[in-house]
Amino acid sequence: GLGFMPVAAIIDYSLTTSVPARTTADTGIDAMTHAIEAYVSQKRSPYSDAQALAALRLIGPNLQAAYHDGKNEAAREAMMLGSTLAGIAFCNSSVALVHGMSRPIGAFFHVPHGLSNAMLLPAVTEFSIPATPERYADCARALGVADYADGIDEANEKLVQFLTDLNQELQVPSLADFGAEHADFEALVDTMCEQAFASGSPSNNPRVPNQAEMLALYRSLWATVASN
Repeated sequence: GLGFMPVAAIIDYSLTTSVPARTTADTGIDAMTHAIEAYVSQKRSPYSDAQALAALRLIGPNLQAAYHDGKNEAAREAMMLGSTLAGIAFCNSSVALVHGMSRPIGAFFHVPHGLSNAMLLPAVTEFSIPATPERYADCARALGVADYADGIDEANEKLVQFLTDLNQELQVPSLADFGAEHADFEALVDTMCEQAFASGSPSNNPRVPNQAEMLALYRSLWATVASN
């Protein structure tokens, strides 16, 4: 209950300079996912929109820099502020399909939360874009991966390519690379779909999948093998 609610949070980027690269990548992609999902969520508002776009403007230019050099204080500070704003955004608009599908991967295969988000983010984004292409284009521009001269389709192609390339650069493994057995996955995937739908998050997504579409999205995790 309320006894577990913090009265205050200390937001001090200097505490993050010793965070390992893997954790930096996973938490950074998680923060980016919070901001993107807050901005496209069906529960969004003008307030959450402003926080989400501000978060993406900070995260886009700094995520790789913080990953490659953990002592880069400017990048760490920008990521800390971006992460905080993204948290405010999704608290006001709810997360969506990536988070809904991510939790069962963590529960059954012990994949860290940010990592399971990262595994899903390119495929779920590509699936969701047709329902709100303008919003995803806004995300691409805020991240700095597309510019305002780009048309909506071009911006969204750049967004999906960026998310795919980012996973390679930040060495996000596929579920198979992480060590999950395919037979275990196939035995559990229907239950994973049930739990994802039951969480309520998928229904906030701009495009709500049916059972077959969610199964296909989960199975795409086996088709994506990291380059390393």
